[in-house]
Amino acid sequence: MKKIAVIGTGFRITGSDIPPKEILDIKGQNFDAKLIETDLPSFPVNEINRQISEIAIVEAGLRAYQKGFDGIFINTVGDYGLSSLRSALDIPVVGAGQASMYTAMQLGRKFSIVSIWPPKLKFIYENLLNLYKVSTKCASIRFISEDNDLDTLSDEKNFVTEMREGEIGQKERIIEECNKSINKDGADTILLGCTCMSPISYEISNNISVPVLNPMTLGYKNLEILVTLNISHSKKEYPSDGEIGLKQFSAMTKSFRETFSTNSRNNKIRGSS
Repeated sequence: MKKIAVIGTGFRITGSDIPPKEILDIKGQNFDAKLIETDLPSFPVNEINRQISEIAIVEAGLRAYQKGFDGIFINTVGDYGLSSLRSALDIPVVGAGQASMYTAMQLGRKFSIVSIWPPKLKFIYENLLNLYKVSTKCASIRFISEDNDLDTLSDEKNFVTEMREGEIGQKERIIEECNKSINKDGADTILLGCTCMSPISYEISNNISVPVLNPMTLGYKNLEILVTLNISHSKKEYPSDGEIGLKQFSAMTKSFRETFSTNSRNNKIRGSS
């Protein structure tokens, strides 16, 4: 039985080791997938927070390696920490974003990214398109929400939870933007811009005339293939040099977590006074 670590983004820590249902539904019989959560909540709303997300995911990946996992799946289109983990580890590490973008290249000539997130996060996609040298193959990046919607993420019910729960209005907006990508932008393939969109991926696909790529399931199955074939990333491209900095990363994330917890408590105290 091969063990796969599914690294969560850490926006909300649940304390569970059960991966998303969509992964359990497609998981191979010879694989045991476990959720490994990051050690601090983080959301890449800007460059500094993107860096925090990188550090948090790298530390989580190093923990997974120490626990004997056979492969690591970074369950976010942002691929935070992908190159760093490949440089540190000798087991295959796959990011949802890279796997999906390269698959889109196999299926058509131009793909569009349709994201539940607002335009404020466009920099994340642009960075990846440039890094993977596929900018000219991307017809467009379309967004469903508005920048001020990010302020509602801490609420129990927000634009992301509405999408996951199948709220009709949200699905209609996503389908509309997918069709605009096809009819106006010239896309022949749609890449969903967040793994959080996985619960509605089949429904979106059934209403669109071109392939719709779910980065969560696509990236995860890509990793299973590599583990099955005993293939990992090239150490010529991702050389390891010296000891893995597990203690260093653990110390940093612990410090971040303590600071975050202290600030949260102080804010609650100020809010109640």
